[in-house]
Amino acid sequence: MKRVLLTVLLVLIVLTACEAKDRSVDSRVITKSFPEIIEPHNPEQAEQSGDVVVLLEGIRNRDKWNTFMKNVKKKHQDQIRVTKYTIEGGSIIHKLIYDGTAIQFTYDDSRDLYGSKQGMKTDTCKGIGTMKSEQGRIFYVLTGCEKEENAFSIPKR
Repeated sequence: MKRVLLTVLLVLIVLTACEAKDRSVDSRVITKSFPEIIEPHNPEQAEQSGDVVVLLEGIRNRDKWNTFMKNVKKKHQDQIRVTKYTIEGGSIIHKLIYDGTAIQFTYDDSRDLYGSKQGMKTDTCKGIGTMKSEQGRIFYVLTGCEKEENAFSIPKR
């Protein structure tokens, strides 16, 4: 009787260990969803939703961007939504989801009057670097992306 009980107990321990291992594979996936976008998606609403807002006159919620950058540097999972506004006031939404090794990037210009109207574009990138413009400004850009075209940049200062 003790042998049967020990065998059953051993089988349960092994099955529990296997189950725990399977869950760790999925633990890299970030399940937190972005706040709902309220239309029209103006800068004030985007800021209140927690977006990093990039306007011609500056950046709002820069602290959220700085936290995201620190987490990427430390290889900690994080995600961020950046909403950039054109001269005409159209919003272009960028979602960056970092899983600890790569950044899943989504670009949506469907709210911009001059956008592509082709729907969202996605890409996978290895990290974030900097680039200097011809005017001397420094921007953060995604690096090591699978697709050659990269539609993301945000001023460093």
